[in-house]
Amino acid sequence: MAAAVDARWHALYTASRPTLYRAAALLVGEAEAEEVVQDAFERAMREPDFFGRVHEPVAWLRTVSTRVALARLRRRALWERAKGLVGRGDSEAAPPSGDLADAVRRLPPKQRAAVVMRYYQDAPYSEIAAALDMDVASLGPLLSRARAALREALK
Repeated sequence: MAAAVDARWHALYTASRPTLYRAAALLVGEAEAEEVVQDAFERAMREPDFFGRVHEPVAWLRTVSTRVALARLRRRALWERAKGLVGRGDSEAAPPSGDLADAVRRLPPKQRAAVVMRYYQDAPYSEIAAALDMDVASLGPLLSRARAALREALK
């Protein structure tokens, strides 16, 4: 029995890790991407009867990894504000770049997460809205603003 469970976890990890990692790297950067993926899998493994209760494990992991990445971005923003309050903040912004990945990284966290989930992971609107804790009806305008910002950044 334990071998079958281990085999299911191994198969799920092998199948979903590359996509989850790429999305996390776009959200929080490569330095933290693996930690985001590992956190999502750790949470999944703590779920009682995960494979029995979760009908779409990859979608579940996408949602959790996106939420973990957004939490990291919020903590990072708080830390940067705190550093600024004590006079240790960077005074120069990073130079603009025409690269799409850089433009995506400069989007606000919710827009960035929505773009990554929709266009890099092909997640449906309902899953993205659930991951971002928002109404499905609000997702279209959020993605429109994100696309407009990307167009402007890539001019």
